[in-house]
Amino acid sequence: MGYQANIPRFYAFTALMRSMLWMPIWIVFFERRGLSLGEIGMLEFVAIVLLAVSEVPTGTVADTWGRKTSLVIGATLQGLALLGLLTGVLSPAFLLAYIFWGVSFSFISGAADALVYDGLKADGRAGDFAHVVSRGAIVDLAAGGLSGLVGGLVATYDMRLCFVLTAIASFAAAGVALTFHEPPSDDVGSDDLAVRPGYRANLVRGVQIATRTPRVRYVLLIGALIYLFVTVLTMTAFQPYVAEVGLPLWTFGGVLLGIRLGGIAGSYVSPHLAVRLGRQWLLILAPLAIAGMQIVLWLGASRQAVVLFAVASAVGAAVRPVLAAALNDAIPSRQRATIISLQSLVAMLGLGAVQLAILAIGERANMALAIGLSGVLMAVVAAPLLALLVRIGPDPNQPIDVMATKAA
Repeated sequence: MGYQANIPRFYAFTALMRSMLWMPIWIVFFERRGLSLGEIGMLEFVAIVLLAVSEVPTGTVADTWGRKTSLVIGATLQGLALLGLLTGVLSPAFLLAYIFWGVSFSFISGAADALVYDGLKADGRAGDFAHVVSRGAIVDLAAGGLSGLVGGLVATYDMRLCFVLTAIASFAAAGVALTFHEPPSDDVGSDDLAVRPGYRANLVRGVQIATRTPRVRYVLLIGALIYLFVTVLTMTAFQPYVAEVGLPLWTFGGVLLGIRLGGIAGSYVSPHLAVRLGRQWLLILAPLAIAGMQIVLWLGASRQAVVLFAVASAVGAAVRPVLAAALNDAIPSRQRATIISLQSLVAMLGLGAVQLAILAIGERANMALAIGLSGVLMAVVAAPLLALLVRIGPDPNQPIDVMATKAA
């Protein structure tokens, strides 16, 4: 049985889950309800740590009981959490919703890619994975950009409506997830649950592969590093930075749309860059470029510098499909979601700490300085990881440049 029908459903699920109208205004929304940047940072830190702790267990849920099940749970939980955020600030219901808001992502992060990759592999099309993920990233960014633009306009009427509409989209995504056809594991050749290893066996084996295989280890860490710094930059830091340089609230959605359009451009060229530059060079240049842009946003803080948020988004989007393909090519199906979730675990732990620090520095000094220090930190952490990746040699699964081969 073919799994081609999963691909358009994956795009639809992605579009609904990324229709986040709250994105351009969520920090402003909580500030207007009485929270300071420092308090928001602390809430985010706690929520992200809990998200990080849940990443691997939920990834193993997807490996043990099915990616489809994990996606349905994640989308439903997110919708309920978004509605819970409209209750009284710092009330028990609000705090519980904030926690579930973060945890909901962990049910989705590794499961979606694993479901798509295994379906393609079952159809003999594993080589198409980077292209499918690239198109999925374009859908992701387009949905996020358009919903951000709409959200900025809706927020001028009622910010709460941004959360309600996003919750409705999440429930619709859960409905789409119910239509996925679960692919078999390529390790056993059957999707019979009786032959699948148990939860604990999947978890232990996934951790062993991630920690003991050099290429998996370094690609996982570099991917986590890029994800966490781009996420802080384009989802959190841009709002107070844009306010600092004097842009009004109604433009926030437009800035977010620009960030998403940058990501779309990066996703579009990603497969071509992977072939022309090579996976290894792309993985090396991307984190250095992102770190450099953060430093420029600090030293050249201005309205004109805001465009660098879009450029950073483009670089992050260009490298994401390459990272996903490099990681999926190197790991077995039985532990695929678990290992991808390990990357999310590392990213989330780093995200919690960096985001807390950036918001605290932004509150006490200014956001431009906070972003610049973030860029310095990224460069310092990335340098040894990139050196170790180079040391183990070129990627054996590097895609071939067909046109260059014919020309030769």
